[in-house]
Amino acid sequence: MSTKLKRRNFIGLGAAFAAAGCCSDKLGFPAITAVRSPNGLLRHACFGCGNKAWDDIKCLRTHAKIEMAAFCDVDAKFLAQAQKEFPKARFYRDWREMMANEGDKIDSVNISIPDHNHVIAADAAFRAGKHVYLQKPLCKTMAESKFLRDQAKAARVVTQMGAQFNASMGDRLTVALLKAQALGPVEEVHFFSTRKGLSRRRRYLPASVAAPATLDWNLWLGTAPVRDYAPEVYHPLIWRVWHDFGSGWIGDIGCHLMSAAWRGMELGNAAPLDVIASTGTDAASPEIAAVTWPTMSHIEWNFAGVPASGGKPFKFIWNDGCSAPDNLAPAKFRPTEEIEKLFAASPFKKRPFEGKAVKCRDGWILQPHGGKDAYAVRHNGTPIALPTLPAAPSHYHEYVDACLAGKPASTDFAWSTYMMETVLTGAAAERVADTKLTWCPASRTFGNPLADKLLKPVYRAGWNVAGLA
Repeated sequence: MSTKLKRRNFIGLGAAFAAAGCCSDKLGFPAITAVRSPNGLLRHACFGCGNKAWDDIKCLRTHAKIEMAAFCDVDAKFLAQAQKEFPKARFYRDWREMMANEGDKIDSVNISIPDHNHVIAADAAFRAGKHVYLQKPLCKTMAESKFLRDQAKAARVVTQMGAQFNASMGDRLTVALLKAQALGPVEEVHFFSTRKGLSRRRRYLPASVAAPATLDWNLWLGTAPVRDYAPEVYHPLIWRVWHDFGSGWIGDIGCHLMSAAWRGMELGNAAPLDVIASTGTDAASPEIAAVTWPTMSHIEWNFAGVPASGGKPFKFIWNDGCSAPDNLAPAKFRPTEEIEKLFAASPFKKRPFEGKAVKCRDGWILQPHGGKDAYAVRHNGTPIALPTLPAAPSHYHEYVDACLAGKPASTDFAWSTYMMETVLTGAAAERVADTKLTWCPASRTFGNPLADKLLKPVYRAGWNVAGLA
């Protein structure tokens, strides 16, 4: 028989989680300026039109109060698909030209382009006073994260990190269980991503060729160092695996998996005390391995006590070794046997490829990533009842509603940039593997020369951002 949670623990949760939100005003963001468009719509511009950008566009367009006004993409092939679908909009190859021409004609933007150009594009939008939906991971370095937070605060605009699963019922249930301390204080949070994917591919670099005629390669490179185009490894496929362009598997998936725990534990502006990582990679050569992210990793962060942990220190633990039989990672990069057994004994029957397992004093919370359910069970095997939560708008609709109303969105930068920084400390630890890095929030350094070199971006000449690089 399920053990019911005390009613008082869930009083008010429906309102609190209707938008799967987190109260950013606790972190001191000023009042946000609401949209005041002449036609009553959110006039919107899109950075990027292919792949994930196209997914974002398709979701945003379903809101009744949005006008998809302008689009840009460095690849004419992707831009053509937007031109066909939105013939009344305006189209650009260069986002800088779009911002120059559309400054007084739009209210918001979504930035869904490779990671290395996120910050320079977001900065342009902030300086123009536009609301910003920025895909995860927000940025590649700690300095950029703080810069985004400061720019957003100064601009008084709505911000949303593109972590759409915040609106999923599984995430929202996990948040509710953690806020209610349904199983007592948190001791460890295990995150795992063991599926196949483009980022699992063996690292190699084929011979350079001319860029496709549809692609402006210089614009695609943007802030990154100049290099020749090579097929199948940069645009439009696996740029994420290269240090200069992407943020690795922890950057790609870490923001998704970590956000429910961060919100549920109300970590706000918390920072880890220290972090250490071990890694493995499948690369064609040591030279390629040195400039690409690993194909598997295990990361551990230690945090000081917070109310959600009963004031005691707690851990975040990340595993991303592939579980597929034909690409099976060593056991140290996969979830523990205890977690395997917990999922096997749950209604899920087996561990999903991606998800989280939260170890609390009195039991565990299990949640497949992106799903509709979570499961909470005491250490003696007795499940507890889940709260009943109201329906929530999609992550994208919530962003549009927030822009129109002048209210914080669920993953706004007031808190999500701090979570991003924990992800980034993990990425830094992957670059300095098997070395414990101690983070100093006051100086924002590790005190490790190799790791500290990774804290600030190096943008190529002509692509610098005022106040950052």
